[in-house]
Amino acid sequence: MKSYITSLVSLWSMAVLFASCTETHSVIDANEKPVIEAFLAPGHPVSLKLTTVIGYTGEESSDSVARPIDGQQIQIKVSDGSIFTLNSVGDGIYESKATDIVKFGLIYTLDFTYNGLPISATTVIPTRPTGFKISKDIVYRSKIDLSSGTGGFGGPGGFQEDRTPIEASWDNPNGEYHFVALINTEENPESIVILPTDTDTPLPPFNRRINNEPTTATVTNIMPQTFQYFGKHYAILYRLNPDYAALYRSTGTTTQNISTPPTSITNGLGIFTGVNADTLIVNVYRY
Repeated sequence: MKSYITSLVSLWSMAVLFASCTETHSVIDANEKPVIEAFLAPGHPVSLKLTTVIGYTGEESSDSVARPIDGQQIQIKVSDGSIFTLNSVGDGIYESKATDIVKFGLIYTLDFTYNGLPISATTVIPTRPTGFKISKDIVYRSKIDLSSGTGGFGGPGGFQEDRTPIEASWDNPNGEYHFVALINTEENPESIVILPTDTDTPLPPFNRRINNEPTTATVTNIMPQTFQYFGKHYAILYRLNPDYAALYRSTGTTTQNISTPPTSITNGLGIFTGVNADTLIVNVYRY
């Protein structure tokens, strides 16, 4: 399931400039560093996104867009002696062959050169989450029409939506980091809220993905009102390495600052980390 990996990535769109040192203590400007997004999951080929840093000062300040970096020679070295070669497919995306899949219990090391600098990072794959369950797998929501600017519910008069949270729980004897994501899987999902259309600036569509904050606990609550679309949703419990949780905490409750420290990538920014997951289904029906 391709979305297993790609759904982890939102629009990581902001960056801060900072100085860091190489092992030889030479200062490297952040603008010279690539930004990496890679989440390695068992049973899937490797997919990596490579972009430039967004500039806020100097000549780049007027063009705050991260640009894709194509044409690099990127390898993933595995502790069993194998090597994955990532092929550039455009838009800064690099992919391994379909047969080069990630396996639990191995160590994966990123290796390439950019602007004359060696870029590297190492990660391991967490064990798969166990004991994942949710308190209910069906949610009823009423259609909300805001197109006239006044608002209104499409369900029967006087209907009050159930606001009882969905409790998601799992085993976590070692206090590892987890988070739950809810992803609408419909090809053409029906939005629960009809947005106004007579605004000066068109309103963007609702996000088809809902993320909870990483936690070392064994339970989290999901409010039914956070669902923005009717239909089938994957409820995915991710088990994370600490580097992802640290990055998430540094960027707030939305993962939109991949260029912001901390990072475990030598001479680069962003994240190169292993994840593992279990998946359940939640259906959102119209009342």
